[in-house]
Amino acid sequence: MVERSYVRLVRIRLKDGLDERALLEASDTFQRGFVSKQQGIMKRMLLKGEDGGYADLVFFESKDDADRIAKIEQTSPECLEFFKIMAAPGNGSPDMSILSFEHMKTYG
Repeated sequence: MVERSYVRLVRIRLKDGLDERALLEASDTFQRGFVSKQQGIMKRMLLKGEDGGYADLVFFESKDDADRIAKIEQTSPECLEFFKIMAAPGNGSPDMSILSFEHMKTYG
């Protein structure tokens, strides 16, 4: 992994009436139609929590790449389609469901 990578973890809660199958289908479509075409994304993982919640973990080459791609997401039809299956965070602010981390050190 690149020494100065940048990571974003987005918590996902599905809208009422949608199930994991809908999430997997939407995630696959999002991967093919958007993520795979973006330079600067190293890896993406869809995660399932013990509490039944989900998260999207994305590894970027740099913070600049993450910020650039986040801007593109705002107008991308593929992104908007993926976001349609997600319930808004409890406080109404989408940014509260996004955690960002700069890579400091790798062990092992």
